[in-house]
Amino acid sequence: MRRPRSSSPTASSSTTRPAAAHSSPRTAPALGPASSTRRSGSSEAGCWEQSHEATAMNGPRVFAAVLGKDLRLDLRSWDRLGPMAVFAALVMVLLSTALPTASAASPGWIPALVWMVFLLTSLLGLGRSFQAESEQGTIVLLTQAPCDRGWVFLGKATANWLALLGVELWTAFLCWVLLDVEWGVAWPEILGVGLLGALGLAVVGTLLSALACAARFPVFLLPVLLFPLVLPVLVLAARMTGEALAGDQIASAMWVGLALYDWVFLLIAYFVFDYVLED
Repeated sequence: MRRPRSSSPTASSSTTRPAAAHSSPRTAPALGPASSTRRSGSSEAGCWEQSHEATAMNGPRVFAAVLGKDLRLDLRSWDRLGPMAVFAALVMVLLSTALPTASAASPGWIPALVWMVFLLTSLLGLGRSFQAESEQGTIVLLTQAPCDRGWVFLGKATANWLALLGVELWTAFLCWVLLDVEWGVAWPEILGVGLLGALGLAVVGTLLSALACAARFPVFLLPVLLFPLVLPVLVLAARMTGEALAGDQIASAMWVGLALYDWVFLLIAYFVFDYVLED
């Protein structure tokens, strides 16, 4: 009789190996302190980059919000533009009685008178730049803007610049009607001088208005601070306007000086406005 074949040990071992392989799962390698530190550092860097990008994106939004709010208030209530327009009209009527026509006075006096009227008129508007926020107690909200506070300044300064441009057009119209000033002789040059001159007044006036709103008598403090700082703008703008009315070519050094003044004070006001708003 033949004996039955016994199962070979190799076969049994081969059948049990997969079970053993499945019964011992792989264990993940433990994270060391270096890898955890690397992960925490990368997460902090990512959070900082995201917050920086969010702040950079919020800047134009805050600028548009501040600009839109001020323009809506000016066009809706006329609490600021109305007194400026009336004051400019009264001063120009008074000047027209003393100087019936532009030909009766020296041509060099007309630009100086116009820019002095524009400066005095702009004080009425610049002094009310932060009046609404001060009266309603919402100036704290400007300090909590989710961006660099320089964007708040840019919104305020742009609103003041547009308001001053409107006052310039109104004053030029009154000069044409009451003093017979012919602006059409060199209107591109006069327009450029008006844009740069109004920008300098708006930038300096907005910064000083924020500084003076916390004072006890801001109405008296603003002119004292504003007149010395904007004197270069008035001198250059009056000389350039006089040369344009006389038909002479304006020197390029005057254009560079007026533009450089605006650029320097714009940068200074952008970075200093944060500390002014905190105080």
